[in-house]
Amino acid sequence: MNRLNGLPRGFGSLPALEVLDLTYNNLNDNSLPGNFFYLTTLRALYLSDNDFEILPPDIGKLTKLQIISLRDNDLISLPKEIGDLTQLKELHIQGNRLTVLPPELGKFKPLFLP
Repeated sequence: MNRLNGLPRGFGSLPALEVLDLTYNNLNDNSLPGNFFYLTTLRALYLSDNDFEILPPDIGKLTKLQIISLRDNDLISLPKEIGDLTQLKELHIQGNRLTVLPPELGKFKPLFLP
């Protein structure tokens, strides 16, 4: 448990990063720097147990993502841009305040939603 409140501005300049685990922090909608979504080599992103209420639409730029874990946040919605993650195989969203999922999720086959 690091309890990070934010990430440094240069965080998006890690050109070969494939797995990023930011679980158990105090990150929220405003904690990710704009260049975070330049991490286009990411295959797995773990943001569970943070304080996100929304996921930025720029998540759709991480097109190589295969796994995204958003468990136990305060998410009230997912952006439609999540449908741009065409390589997504696992989406972990339990323990949030979601009442509706974007229809764009329906185009994934198969998608594991534990």
